[in-house]
Amino acid sequence: MDGIITSIFEYPYKKIGLDELEKIIKLGDYAKLVETISSLIDRQIIKPVKQSGKNGLNPSLYLKYHIMNKPAPDKQLINEINSLHYMIEPGVFRKNTEKYIKNREFILILDDYLKAHSSNLEYPLSENERAYQIWNDEKVLDKKEGKDNIALLKSCNVFDKLNTYPTPEPFFDYRRGNDIKNVLVIENKDTWFTVRKLMLDTPNFAGLFGVKIDCVIYGEGRKVTQKNNSLQDYLNIDSHFEGKVWYWGDIDHEGIDIFLSFVNISPELDIFPFAEAYKKMTELFDRLLSGDNTEGLKCRTNQRQPDNISKFYQSIDSESAERIKDLLHNGYYIPQEILNYAVLKDYIYCEG
Repeated sequence: MDGIITSIFEYPYKKIGLDELEKIIKLGDYAKLVETISSLIDRQIIKPVKQSGKNGLNPSLYLKYHIMNKPAPDKQLINEINSLHYMIEPGVFRKNTEKYIKNREFILILDDYLKAHSSNLEYPLSENERAYQIWNDEKVLDKKEGKDNIALLKSCNVFDKLNTYPTPEPFFDYRRGNDIKNVLVIENKDTWFTVRKLMLDTPNFAGLFGVKIDCVIYGEGRKVTQKNNSLQDYLNIDSHFEGKVWYWGDIDHEGIDIFLSFVNISPELDIFPFAEAYKKMTELFDRLLSGDNTEGLKCRTNQRQPDNISKFYQSIDSESAERIKDLLHNGYYIPQEILNYAVLKDYIYCEG
C-alpha cells in the first residue's frame, strides 16, 4: 500500500481517473480493486469526484478522484531522520518519508551499528559476512534476494561505505603447476572437458596450436562477461595476474560478442582470440560445405551482429577474418565441438 500511496502523490495532476488508478494499483481482481480504493478514501489519500459519475459495475466506483494534500511528516519522524549516523545521507528520506517508514527497521539497525561499531568497517568483509555482522541476516545484501536493500543503501550513499567485496561464483578450471602465465578460456563445457582430458592424458603437455597453456577455464557462456563475477577477480585471488589470456568460442555472432564483451569488462587482462583454433574450425567446416546438406549447417537462432565486430577481425589474421565474415554473412555457424579430441590431439605440443 505504501508504494501505491507514493505513486498517487507523485501523480502530476490534482485529479486522477479510475483507469489511471487501476494502472497504479495493478490488481486484476475487481473486488480487490474496490477494496483498495475504499481504503485509500478512508485514509484520506483520495476523494471521489461525485460529478464524474460511476462505472456501472457492482459494486460501483467513481470515474474520477481528487488527490488530497500530502500530509506533512511528523516532526518527531523528521528529527529521527536527521539524527541518523553521518554515513547515512538523510536527504532521500526527508524528501520521501514513506520510503523511510517502509524501511525504518532496516535503517535503524544499520544506524545503531554504525554509532556503536563503525570502526569495524576498517576491514573489508564479503557482502554476506557484512550483512550478517550488521543485520544478523546474511541474505539481506544478496544480489537477488536483497537487491531492494542494496538499492536503498545506494540511494542514501552508504552502501560503498560498508567496505564489502563481491564473492564471484568460482569458474571450473584445470591447472598445470602453480606458476600460471597462460590461460585458455573456453566457451563451452564439452570442449573444456576435452582440452582438460588432453592435458591429463599427455604427461609433458605444454600447449595447443603452438600456444603455451598452463590453465584451462570453462567460461560458461556469458559468465566471463559479468562485471561482478569477472575472471579478473578470479585470477587475482592469489596474486596480480600478469600473463596472457586466450579466448576460444563458437564461430557465430554470439560467440564473437562474448569475446568482445569479455575484453571490454576485463581491461587489465591481455586477452587474445585463440586464432589458430578458429582457423582450424573454418578449415574443417569448409569440408562439410562440400557435402549435400549445407542448409543444416546454418545458425538455428536469430543473432544480431555485434556493433564492434571489426575489433575481433582485426585481432586475427586477415585470411581467417575474411573467411569468417563470409560464413557469417551467409548464415553459417561453427560450434567449438567441430574440434573434437581426435582432431585436437594432433595439435598438442610438449616440452621435455
